[in-house]
Amino acid sequence: MIDYPSSVPRVERWGKRVRHAMQWLGLALRAGGVPPAVVVHPDAPSRRTALYKMCRALGVELTNRPRRRVMLTMRFEDATEKAAQRPAWWPSGAWNDRCDDIRKSTLDRAHAQVFGYGVAVDPRAHTGRMLEKGDGNAVHDGREVVGPVDAPAQGKVYQIIVNNRSADGRAVDLRLVFIRGQFPAVYLKYKPEDARYTNLTTSVELGSVEALFTPSELASVRALMAALHVDYAELDVLRDADSGRMYVVDVNPTPWGPPAGLPAAASSEAVSAMAAALQSAAVSSR
Repeated sequence: MIDYPSSVPRVERWGKRVRHAMQWLGLALRAGGVPPAVVVHPDAPSRRTALYKMCRALGVELTNRPRRRVMLTMRFEDATEKAAQRPAWWPSGAWNDRCDDIRKSTLDRAHAQVFGYGVAVDPRAHTGRMLEKGDGNAVHDGREVVGPVDAPAQGKVYQIIVNNRSADGRAVDLRLVFIRGQFPAVYLKYKPEDARYTNLTTSVELGSVEALFTPSELASVRALMAALHVDYAELDVLRDADSGRMYVVDVNPTPWGPPAGLPAAASSEAVSAMAAALQSAAVSSR
C-alpha cells in the first residue's frame, strides 16, 4: 500500500491504492517473493516522476510506508523550504534528508563559494538589463527588467542575463541528472526566444555529459551538491555563450521526467541509465 494526502479525493485514493497493490503483486511474482522497495517520505511520487519510472525499470516498489526489504530511503518533499516531520520509523542517512532549502538565493550563495562566481546581482546597484524571478523552485516566472531598481519586489531574486543561445541562435537549457555523484543523463531543452524563461520547449534532445561538461566542472557540481546536502536531483544549467561559464540556476530533488518532447527511444535510454545509476549508488551507500 501507499499513503496519499487527504486532499486527494477518496475515490481517486482508492483507485491509486488498487493500482499500487496490483503493481506490487506483479513485482512480487517477478522477484519470487517480497520485492525490494524505495521508501520515500512524505510525498507519494506521481507516475510522471523520474523516480517512479526508475523504480518500474528496476522492478522495485516505490512507497511511502515502512518496508522490511529496503533498497534505499529518500526524502521526497515537493517544497522549496522543507519542514515535514520525519516519522518515528524514518532511518538516519536517508537520501536528501538534509536538503532543506533549495531557494535560488541559497543555491547561488553556495554556487559562488564553489565556482567562484554566481548569477545574483544587487538590483539597487546594477545598471542595465537583469532577470527578475521568484526565489522559489519551479516557478518559471522570469522577466527582464532594467536596473537599478529602487524597490526590489519581495520574494524575488535578481540575476545577470545569461546568453544561453546555441550556435543556431536558439535558447537552450541543460537539464543535468545527479545521482550520488553520478551524472547518468543530460537533456538539451530548446526554447523559443519569447518564452525562454518559461518551461515551454520547442524540442528536447538527450545529450552527452562528457561532451557538454569538463571533468573540472562536474567535480564542482559534486561539491555544490554536497554543500546543499543533495543526493538526488535534476539541475537546470545554463552555459553562457560569451564567457563559456556554466551556471546551475535551479535544483529540483522531486523531478518529473524525462522531459516532454524527448523521443521515445531517447527517453527509454535515459530511464535505463538513471535506473542503473540509482541501483549502483544504492548498493554502494549501504
